[in-house]
Amino acid sequence: MAAAMRRRTPAKAFYLAFFALFSGACQAASSTRSHPDVCAVGICATPAPSRPPPHTVSQLEPKAQVSDACASYADLDRLNHRLQPYVKNLANNTDFFSYYRLNLYNKDCPFWHDDDGLCGNIACAVTTLENEEDIPQIWRAEELSKLEGPKAEHPGRKQQRERRRPLMDQLGQDVGESCVVEYDDECDDRDYCVPEDESVSAKGDYVSLAENPERFTGYAGEASHRIWGAIYRENCFSKPSGSSHSAAVPGLSAPHPGFSQNQAQAALDFKQIVKARDRQEAIKSGVPVDELEFEDECLEKRVFYRVISGMHASISTHLCYEYLNQTTGEWSPNLQCYKERLHEHPERVSNLYFNYALMLRAVGKLRDYVQDYTFCTGDPIQDKKTKDMIRKLSSAIPDGPQIFDESVMFQDGSVTENGISLKEDFRNRFRNVSRIMDCVGCDKCRLWGKLQTNGFGTALKVLFEFGNGPAGEEKPLLRRTELVALINTLDKISTSLKAIEHFRGLIEDETLDASSSPLHPDSAEAGPPLPEPSGQTPSDAEVDDWPNVNTSDPASCQPPPDETLTEIFWTEYNNMYRAISFVLKQWYNTPRTLATIAYGEFMRLTEYWLGLRVRERNWEFRFPRLDEL
Repeated sequence: MAAAMRRRTPAKAFYLAFFALFSGACQAASSTRSHPDVCAVGICATPAPSRPPPHTVSQLEPKAQVSDACASYADLDRLNHRLQPYVKNLANNTDFFSYYRLNLYNKDCPFWHDDDGLCGNIACAVTTLENEEDIPQIWRAEELSKLEGPKAEHPGRKQQRERRRPLMDQLGQDVGESCVVEYDDECDDRDYCVPEDESVSAKGDYVSLAENPERFTGYAGEASHRIWGAIYRENCFSKPSGSSHSAAVPGLSAPHPGFSQNQAQAALDFKQIVKARDRQEAIKSGVPVDELEFEDECLEKRVFYRVISGMHASISTHLCYEYLNQTTGEWSPNLQCYKERLHEHPERVSNLYFNYALMLRAVGKLRDYVQDYTFCTGDPIQDKKTKDMIRKLSSAIPDGPQIFDESVMFQDGSVTENGISLKEDFRNRFRNVSRIMDCVGCDKCRLWGKLQTNGFGTALKVLFEFGNGPAGEEKPLLRRTELVALINTLDKISTSLKAIEHFRGLIEDETLDASSSPLHPDSAEAGPPLPEPSGQTPSDAEVDDWPNVNTSDPASCQPPPDETLTEIFWTEYNNMYRAISFVLKQWYNTPRTLATIAYGEFMRLTEYWLGLRVRERNWEFRFPRLDEL
């Protein structure tokens, strides 16, 4: 027997190596499945082509279609430009959607005990704590993580009935409390998140979302990696119970006629072994598995991973867009942060677009549900205003599977080796992600982490539990916290897409400036590379690296005798390009420059009238020097 095993080993190794070369021909089955364990590869109503390789920058071209969705990047950008005013107005200017109820302080982490994971400890802010004693208290990580604004404790049912204003003006007298208080604490087995009201002893608090924006807090390091590592580990689904007895390998077709199922299975095993180490290393580091291949993964598992990765990308975008410079105390976009976290990883940006498509489809699917929903029981005017706003938003979203088609998911009823359906496994794992958020040691991070996890869970609940079951099946209840989380999560993703658009503009400007070199980059005479820009403003000597040209000396205008015709051409071409760029930039900046001058002169005049010390002028008229062109 041992000799026979040794004889089969070279053959199996040959099959493994041979079929690995043909992995691109292995495709998952379509939505019309011939076997219950086979998952669909396409999410659009029309048949989808074979899976593309991992994302590259070219795949994020505007006309390219977002994989596993039914819209292109350009389509989603256009929709975001049109819908963002509705979403932002709804999330920030209504009492119903501006306050969120959650149990922020009374829940213990169910997975580990880590007192060192609190924000402000050296374990979670390694890059900033060394010098935090040199900066004002309000800019330190411990302070940035605290929640701001008023808070109100959730009243019990008896107090809700007895009080005209259940929260007793703890959020302010101008807040419509009937729009804020959660009146229905019932749970549903079809929930994709652990409800905030699961415990009778801890009902949670109401906090203002407008006064606690999602931005940089200093929460990083080992504690943050531990959280994301635990979240990504939830992507490890159980294998279908019938996979070992199926007539064909799920998601894998024979690459060439005449090869058996065992040979195809050998190729799949080989691929899994090759990917296992990279996957585990990424999970331990708490970062997304960026180059994860999904040819042999079913659609449902891909969607789970993309939702988590897209949520991670959205959070990273907000941290980079509202980044605190702890030297100046100013909040501003951090381009280097964006480059490291997102620009160099286009698959993360793709997952962010995928999440936007998924969220839009969920909100659009609620257009009929909100018709009979009561938002503010004690304020008919606010109730009508809120209902009209969300109806306008849902009606503006394209109907049907034009953006995302959820109908192809969870149709086969396959059962995992644990005896539960794939859909139930999916739901349980997303519930675990919501439980992991209780382990976050930063108050603000925990607030937005729990809210956005609840928002995605609500979107999945709407997509897979509304209208996809038997005819006449009752739709599950949507609690107030779920609707608030859904709209605010959509607002965060929408803002992330706008922030990415802003960062792309900064990178384009940076590229344009870099291309304005006086010599062609391929020229051997280009000289040593310029130093990397720093955070400090360079002096004139540092900026003016190129030799001065004395136009009064005719000899200085002549090219060196050993300069070739090609080098002369590129020199003149770059000079012309820089001159045109300079003129266009000055015209583009003229309105802003005039506004700055007018404001400065107005402030100087005001200070003169008030008898204060008049500030110095920060502008002057002069003609540009030739070397500045």
